[in-house]
Amino acid sequence: MKRILATLSAVLIPLLSGAQMGFDSSGITVPDDHAYTFTDTLLAGGGGFRLSTQLYIPEGEGPWPTVVMRSPYLPASAKDVLLQAREYAKRGVAYVVQRCRGTGGSEGTYEPNIYEREDGLALLSWLQNEKWCKNIVLTGASYMALTCWIVADSLPDKVKGIYLHHYGVDRYLSAYSSGMFRQDILTSWAIDNAKENIRRPSKSDPMRVYFDELLYRPQVDMAKDKLGADLPWYRDWITHTEYTDPYWHEGVWETLRSIPPKIKVPMTIVAGHFDHHMEGTILGYDMLPEETKAKSRLIVGAWNHSYQTTPSFGKTAHAKDFNLDADTFNWIYSLLVEGKEPVQEVKVYAIGADQWMTLKKWPGEGDVFPMYLDAAGETDIKSLSLKAGKNSSVEYDYDPSDPVLSVGGETLFTSEARRGSRQQPEPLYRPDVKTFISGPLLSSFVISGSVKATIYVSSDAEDTAFTFRISEVLPDGKAYNIRSGIATLAFREDRLGSRGTYTPGQIVPVTITTNPILWRLGEGSRIRVDISSSDFPQYSVHSNYPGVWSEIGQTKVAHQKIYTGKKYPSHIDLPDLYSTLATVSSGEDMNEELVNIGYGDINKKGLTSSVSSLKINKDDIATYSTIFDYIKGRVPGVQVMGNGRDARVIIRGISTVNGSNDPLILVDGNQTDDISWITPTSVKSVEVLKDAASCAIYGVQGANGVILITTIKPGER
Repeated sequence: MKRILATLSAVLIPLLSGAQMGFDSSGITVPDDHAYTFTDTLLAGGGGFRLSTQLYIPEGEGPWPTVVMRSPYLPASAKDVLLQAREYAKRGVAYVVQRCRGTGGSEGTYEPNIYEREDGLALLSWLQNEKWCKNIVLTGASYMALTCWIVADSLPDKVKGIYLHHYGVDRYLSAYSSGMFRQDILTSWAIDNAKENIRRPSKSDPMRVYFDELLYRPQVDMAKDKLGADLPWYRDWITHTEYTDPYWHEGVWETLRSIPPKIKVPMTIVAGHFDHHMEGTILGYDMLPEETKAKSRLIVGAWNHSYQTTPSFGKTAHAKDFNLDADTFNWIYSLLVEGKEPVQEVKVYAIGADQWMTLKKWPGEGDVFPMYLDAAGETDIKSLSLKAGKNSSVEYDYDPSDPVLSVGGETLFTSEARRGSRQQPEPLYRPDVKTFISGPLLSSFVISGSVKATIYVSSDAEDTAFTFRISEVLPDGKAYNIRSGIATLAFREDRLGSRGTYTPGQIVPVTITTNPILWRLGEGSRIRVDISSSDFPQYSVHSNYPGVWSEIGQTKVAHQKIYTGKKYPSHIDLPDLYSTLATVSSGEDMNEELVNIGYGDINKKGLTSSVSSLKINKDDIATYSTIFDYIKGRVPGVQVMGNGRDARVIIRGISTVNGSNDPLILVDGNQTDDISWITPTSVKSVEVLKDAASCAIYGVQGANGVILITTIKPGER
């Protein structure tokens, strides 16, 4: 156990939030003038085992507001070593730290996850009867957050709230995507945390951490053959590959998943754009009852599991505006000491925009901007277009013995040198990675939500995998990954369903839906999509044989084909920001003037600077006979061709992508091809959209720009 904890210390110290990393008190106004008493003791847990517990209790009459954290990562110590606990106690808030069963001096045997509910409830029951304890908030990150979730439906009266971060409530989602195992986090975690007496491999090469163990086939024999001991609990993880398997719907995993809808106390739930628990963490917030959500918060920052800011390029000055130490203390103090009930808040950092945004809901359910893969053409680098092109295809051979290595990824953990958003290799760096790149964006576009890729494929294997990665290519040519995902032919119809079958050679669509992201694509940037069949070590390597991945010992080369065009419209859907935007709390203001788009009002600056407005002069407009005459020369970027009622309107600077130069025209929200009937004196306003926002809202119809005309209503004259 000492060796386990020593191995873990370098990786997990950031999660201890103050044990060794310091405590950022900027933003905390409560004075640190209390003396406190430190007590090291053993308290009764479940099963008759006594658990090592440290109490930091302010001196004085009390009773005291109390914070509780339970951890399996702290080494045995009877000394006052936890800086965060001291900082709370000095500000009049008691702090209780307990080592999980079988760790850090606690009795019993450590089995990950299994005993946290009964041991946690035993600690809360003890505190409920302690007169010095006034009220309680539970807190913790990662595994420590699990210890909060797992008891949250059965809290005694003294518990008033929970502040947790970085842990999902659905274990399958943390372990699998479309039947592919997240090896870098979970196989590596098993090696680092196994209580059994195993041979621990070296981490000397940061670019190939545990690669020999992760690539071993069949994986079910890895622990015995490579580590020298069987790990039954790890075997369970890697052999129960379907979401419908009873394993994921019984015991601790079913208990964990069932708890969020039963929680009654307010919560703050913190997630990271590049934390491997992001999907399940946000799911926990979404599953809260509405009355609980109305007093709870969701915070999503630009960091990984260890709170390191990612990506590191571009503007990131505001990424650290959110002080986790101060926010945690202030929220707890407001709730326990001042008695204030929290209010609902959804706060998400927008990468690229360098902004913290306060949203109505995130991710939202807004419109999407489709872009189509186009494999036609003579060049090896293919295009990403606003409409489906000619029917075409591109093909490659996928060899599992030479997998594509992960360069960046949102669900990586142990491979610290690979995780997060990283500069991508140049296109064509491997023959089994097919790249599609768009033209430069005319202005910025904000992705808000999950990117969805629908790819039409075929293979000569009975089962195989396809990977998807979307990146932003900056004007200087450097590309950085935004999101990635994977799908198998066996789970192509439902990644959470049962394993299906595939007939080799059959052309089928596979759908890959990424974790959500809030990312601003800059003006002049291009969108890059890479399609391949492996993303290792983020995911296990598919053998190209059907069946349970971990039980297959052999591999074979598969010939893969990607289809594009009108018959097989492979495409990506980019979710837009506008339906979820409420306010912006730092960075550029995006919540000023609104523009009527026919489907409601959206923010003008959110649409970017390529929105032009024509202000109507009532006296002047009466001198013109047609609306064309009035528009001519008055709206930047708009050209009127011809004269009188036979004139046409063209928006300059828009590439022709749909066979026509004509913009989409809406009058009071209704589409029309003819505006010659509009009398100039009936016009209230004219707005012109000529950037990516027009496509995001109106799809391909808006590819040549959009003209929005609002007329004067009765009673407005």
